[in-house]
Amino acid sequence: MISELSISAITDIILACELFFLAGLCFRPGVQTGSPAWIWGFTLALIGLASLIGAVDHGFYEPVGHPMHRPLIVATRITIIAGSLCMIVAVALQYLTGRLRAGVLALGLLTATWPLHVILTSDDFMAVILYYSASFLIALALSVIHLTQNRGTVPMILAIIGALGISAMVPLGSQGFWCLGLFGSYHVLLMPVVIALYLGGRDFRPTRAILHPKDAA
Repeated sequence: MISELSISAITDIILACELFFLAGLCFRPGVQTGSPAWIWGFTLALIGLASLIGAVDHGFYEPVGHPMHRPLIVATRITIIAGSLCMIVAVALQYLTGRLRAGVLALGLLTATWPLHVILTSDDFMAVILYYSASFLIALALSVIHLTQNRGTVPMILAIIGALGISAMVPLGSQGFWCLGLFGSYHVLLMPVVIALYLGGRDFRPTRAILHPKDAA
């Protein structure tokens, strides 16, 4: 019977491919580098990269206790933090201006130092969960406040609620679905959620400059 680690690796690979595809759709013609839409695509790409690194670890290194197991855990978690920070940057650039935007960006950057320290000095995954949950909550709050600004706010809200609910499986000690295990279940449940995340950011501004008054907070 296939092991839970193998299932986790397989589902991680599928999730990574899905995220890379969705990120590619974000990098469409007319989207400027550094725009909210571009950064949202980069966010999805980073989440996909974290899934890919995790798949390599679960599939090849973790099962045999290879010395590379720990560095790959660290790389996976640092990539998740980077993706979470990019999410904060994307929604801040999309919805905020002036000092409020600068404050949110500074807060996101400064608070990222805590989970990075935890990742490098311990095996505690909760710091990672808390940081990316905070980034989701910031995106959720701004999406609710600007509910009518673009068509993506509703799928964004649904995706964030779904992602937070799925993430709760880890601290609650869930065993996941039968035959999938915790992380296999986690990856499978995230597959439709990341589509909603893509849809949520699809109508983000494709230019660096704010072109219309309605784009500003």
